[in-house]
Amino acid sequence: GFITVDIFAASPVDETKGQTEMRRRSPEGPQLMSTFAVGEEAEQTGAVLIRDIGKVAAPIDTSGARFAPGTTVRIDTVVRTRKIGHFFPGGTVDAFDVWLELIAKDASGKTIFWSGKVEDGGLGPVERGAHFYRSYQLDADGNMLNKRNAFQSRSVLYVRLIPPGAADVAHFRLNIPKDAKGPISVQAKLNYRKFAHYYTQFAYAGKPKPGSPELVNVNFDSREFSFDKANIPANVSGKIKGEIPNLPIITIAQSSAKLELGVPTWEPTAQKRDRERWNDWGIGLLLQGDLKGAEYAFKKVTEAEPEYADGWLNVARALIQEGETDAAKPYLERALSINSKLGRIHFFKALAQKADGDYDGALQSLRSVAAQYPRDRVVQNQIGRVLFLKRDYAGAEKALLSALSVDPEDLQAHYTLMLVYRGMGQPEKAKREETLFRRFKADESSQAITAKARMVSPEDNNERQMIHDHESTPLGTRQ
Repeated sequence: GFITVDIFAASPVDETKGQTEMRRRSPEGPQLMSTFAVGEEAEQTGAVLIRDIGKVAAPIDTSGARFAPGTTVRIDTVVRTRKIGHFFPGGTVDAFDVWLELIAKDASGKTIFWSGKVEDGGLGPVERGAHFYRSYQLDADGNMLNKRNAFQSRSVLYVRLIPPGAADVAHFRLNIPKDAKGPISVQAKLNYRKFAHYYTQFAYAGKPKPGSPELVNVNFDSREFSFDKANIPANVSGKIKGEIPNLPIITIAQSSAKLELGVPTWEPTAQKRDRERWNDWGIGLLLQGDLKGAEYAFKKVTEAEPEYADGWLNVARALIQEGETDAAKPYLERALSINSKLGRIHFFKALAQKADGDYDGALQSLRSVAAQYPRDRVVQNQIGRVLFLKRDYAGAEKALLSALSVDPEDLQAHYTLMLVYRGMGQPEKAKREETLFRRFKADESSQAITAKARMVSPEDNNERQMIHDHESTPLGTRQ
């Protein structure tokens, strides 16, 4: 399939008690103003976290792990894009429902965990605590854009999309009851519904409730709507008349696993057959900014298949992002010894060289990549930046204009080009680049609009965090 789901790893939730807490670090550089995902799989642009790695059982289905009743376990599920050349999902990412559902049942059939449940017997909205893939946009009053009213978009609560050939990791906090009967059966499903439940209701039967006219203007819509059947127009298009249709929910990909109960064992295994699974988990952690978790996963990749160059390279990527360029160098050299023609190894080697101040070495590495991929804007951006640092303004201008020929809205290129023209003594061109930079740059003050959404919905605020756990929706005595 073009996308897969893998219930991959487990760890005890209480393992970090008394240990070093996660340390957040802010990203470097300006951020692009967008309601869509931006950047490359090679770029992690959000805040990063540094943490100690505790006990891990992975892969769950081959490590022989056991879990004790009465404990809480964090289950990591990996969603991997494969035969897909764009971010997933694509298109109108503010309009439809795409979410990851996880259900756990004990041997008696009792449901002990359910995240991503669809309310009203599977016909209503998805519960708010689910792991969504979407763009959560807000109007000027902090209301969710749920009526295809994009003209009122003023801020973004979060955007979660998966780059092509990359992965995302969802973390689920599973409480295993003391009286649970093993094994625990866990099923994960990636679900898709063409339109979100609210929008379907609004499109067919939405009618504003009587209220103050000041609740709506060109910047926001704070009105409440009723969805009575009587509101449905008689001439509504489609075969269904007088009813709001229930849109089908499609399972795009799914996975299952069994958790054996007993004395806890935490022994990860790194076999060659599982190399790709370890790597996917690591990529997902890396893109979330969990650098130590990613480093741990990628080292397992090197154990599983030492001749796989990307395993060594990915360890170096995590270390470079952490600022540990000296520690990254042996891994880069090992990767090059396996495949010296792999362009991405030379790219990340250049980042380490640039951090060390070896600008000539960085340029040599970057130009070897550009020879293979002349229209790679990320490479051209880096070449332009290094040449600027060397005060080769003419060369920097050429590289940055090359990047802008690929993406005229490349924020970093406009910023560096502004500095280049100032160095060249060309204030008019510098002013133009400054204007474009400010035009495309994210408006940090717009994040103040998110305060309302974050206070009103703890679930949405949780989903906004790059690394977060999902808990079960409330369950009855028997499901």
